[in-house]
Amino acid sequence: MTRKIYSLFVLILCVSLCTSGIAQDDDTSYQGLKFSSQPKHQSEIGVNLGHFMVLGDIQPRLGWGAGVHFRRAFDYAFAWRVDFMYGQGRGLEPRNSGGSERSAAANSVLRDLGYGTGDTQYFHNYRTEYTSLTVQGIWSLNSFGYKKKSRKVNWYIFAGLGVDRFQTYYDALNGNVPYNYDAISTVGLENSRDARQDVRDELRDLLDGDYETPAEIGSGRRDDDDREGFRLNIHANAGLGVSFKLSEKINIGLEHQVSILFGNESDLIDGYRWRNATDLTQYRDLVNYTNIRVNFNIGKKEEASEPLWWVSPLGLLADDLAEVKARPILDMTDTDKDGVIDMIDQEKDTREGCAVDTRGIILDSDGDGIVDCDDDEPHSPPGYKTDTKGIAQVPDPGYTNESDVNRIVDAKLGEFKATMPTPDPTNWFLPMVHFDLDRYSIKSSEFAKLHHIASVMKLNPSVRVVAKGHTDRLAGNCYNDVLSFNRANAAIDYLVNKYNIARDRFVLNWGGENDALVQSNGSNLINRRVEFMVATDQSEMGRPDCGVSNAGSGGTKYSGNKEAGY
Repeated sequence: MTRKIYSLFVLILCVSLCTSGIAQDDDTSYQGLKFSSQPKHQSEIGVNLGHFMVLGDIQPRLGWGAGVHFRRAFDYAFAWRVDFMYGQGRGLEPRNSGGSERSAAANSVLRDLGYGTGDTQYFHNYRTEYTSLTVQGIWSLNSFGYKKKSRKVNWYIFAGLGVDRFQTYYDALNGNVPYNYDAISTVGLENSRDARQDVRDELRDLLDGDYETPAEIGSGRRDDDDREGFRLNIHANAGLGVSFKLSEKINIGLEHQVSILFGNESDLIDGYRWRNATDLTQYRDLVNYTNIRVNFNIGKKEEASEPLWWVSPLGLLADDLAEVKARPILDMTDTDKDGVIDMIDQEKDTREGCAVDTRGIILDSDGDGIVDCDDDEPHSPPGYKTDTKGIAQVPDPGYTNESDVNRIVDAKLGEFKATMPTPDPTNWFLPMVHFDLDRYSIKSSEFAKLHHIASVMKLNPSVRVVAKGHTDRLAGNCYNDVLSFNRANAAIDYLVNKYNIARDRFVLNWGGENDALVQSNGSNLINRRVEFMVATDQSEMGRPDCGVSNAGSGGTKYSGNKEAGY
């Protein structure tokens, strides 16, 4: 049963949200209008405080409740609200419910304490702690007023579904023992309000107000540490309210709501469900909450209107109609035929053939007091007097003419001597060549770089070049030193044999695996290189003598298409 109620609650909530969202997003409505029929609007948050009371089988006493809510409009008449509330309620029954023939005998909690035996008196009391979370639909009853754009009072009704938890306690023990109610007289109680009030006064004097005993639940008694002390329930909720606007951001409301629970616990909010020793009561307990709410509109008023339940839906239409009615009747008459109609023409008798500005006033572009249609120079330079024809009287400025410019330029060119700075060869950048893994043969992809080095050396016969070989870090130090020597030597041999450059113009250096460009211990093409630089004071390095006879493999390695010439 509980699972079905949960499913029904979720289904109703989803259908409500989906249908409301579809209604708002339907862009087929008002397609011919140039305005939005529902403006961007603010939401509402609020706090509340009030009187909490359980109407059940026990006469209630004064209780209290408090809560918060969030409210958002779907349209002008309907909004949804999420409402959270916590309340404490109490009750005290002046009628005797003890003894073996009365309701205490059927209550397992009270019977175990000894109240349901013989003629023992017991007067039912309770304290309930109640927490609820409810999703409500709210209908504004005066949404379609049209006399004012924004109303000051909002009447509304609401209904919803939610979940709640409650726990009820009895004040059944005086310390650790049951109370002795023998001194409480119930004579004439049924027919006298004063007698019932006297009994309640005596009971309040007798009870210590501890409410130490967990009340009966649907399955019987529970212990203090029983997790069923708080049980989740489903409830329906309905109510009526009215709000009064204090400002554009704040309003205050008065509201009453009633909740009814479903399931086995619905008649146990006051901890009492037995009419007598054998029969249950017929009706569920009702949770009542009368409260005062202080509500705040959230959102920037410059960007959004008040929540829609405060706004008249006819306001937008009324504003547009008023604006349309205030517009002047369009009259296309143009008396002076200057292209500006008389309604906005500030000079209605403009001379025919004269240009005008957007206001219909005849143009005087240079502001010399002579209108353009009479001005021989409509755009005279500013700052000079004009004659009667509008021509500016500009004196000869003595500007340099074209002949003067040519003469000055020719004289300067005759004195000009170009001097070119001699570049410092040590700052030249020469490319480096790279090698395949464990090889010192020259790859065809590196020929262009070596050609560039040879070209520089031929253009500068006095320049000597250092060729320094390097390897990656895959082999041992000695092996890598010999391989780096072989690579530098192969590059020098290629330049000597290919381009007929003297061998003594080269300085062979090797660095092995030192000075890696990429700090990697694996195979790396960038580190397998020969660097070239203009020699300064470097000296030739011989072949490493470290016990390795040879390192790497040589010979020219070609790749590509032979038909293409490489």
